[in-house]
Amino acid sequence: MSATRPEFETGASALIAFSQKSMALSDWGHLQTRTLFESVPAWEKRKVITVIEWEKKFKASKKNSQSAFASYYGVDELWQVLMKRG
Repeated sequence: MSATRPEFETGASALIAFSQKSMALSDWGHLQTRTLFESVPAWEKRKVITVIEWEKKFKASKKNSQSAFASYYGVDELWQVLMKRG
């Protein structure tokens, strides 16, 4: 509570930027989930897909996750995100 006005404004701006990036990432995750779901026509009329069914169909791996995040950031490899920010 002892922050100066410029310090407060900087902190508030950082918090807003973080919130916006967090929401964008969440929206992207929902879109990816929807895309995967729609890639299985047999699930179209189902109301519930169990986690076991999902994981059997879409095996998660570190490589797949890294590839998805790289795609989100528009790079081929995640290390390139640092280069974009630099």
